[in-house]
Amino acid sequence: MHDEHRALAAILNGLSHIVQDIEDGKLEPDYTLLASMIEYIAEMPDKLHHPKEDRIFALLRTKTRDEDEYLDRLEAEHRDTVHATGRLDRALVSYVQGGAANFPGFRDAVRAYIADEWVHLNTEERHILPAARRLFDADEWDAINADFVRNGDPWSGPGNRYADLFRRITSLAPAPIGVGGQPPR
Repeated sequence: MHDEHRALAAILNGLSHIVQDIEDGKLEPDYTLLASMIEYIAEMPDKLHHPKEDRIFALLRTKTRDEDEYLDRLEAEHRDTVHATGRLDRALVSYVQGGAANFPGFRDAVRAYIADEWVHLNTEERHILPAARRLFDADEWDAINADFVRNGDPWSGPGNRYADLFRRITSLAPAPIGVGGQPPR
């Protein structure tokens, strides 16, 4: 779970820096890079990561009621992720179609998404994981860990599903986020 959070955090940090560099005039927009980053954000968390977390949340609910407030909010956010990433995607399409005049809308959508995602990740790391560590037994952790291992590492995904996407992101992203402008392999 931590590895998947770190992978998502790397993309969020990279996207944040790229958007800031575009705003500061240090970087020309690379729509392919931006679309690739949003694609990863939409794919890995929405389709692989959150369903596994939802199983952790359900198990935690059988052990305690102390975390219900957090779990209620996190589960609602998981249900909204497709809409949240859809807003990012629509903001990018608007930016591509409208050019610089539509950058502020894209920038604001990215910043709002990232701010919400940091709160979400921090809630899981600070409240849910510590409670799970206290309350789950070894067999439950074995099942959870097996669930995460089945999907491969978050950088390449199951069956290397995200390997090409990550190569594209790192080859397009400027240093220090990626290798900057080298053609994808």
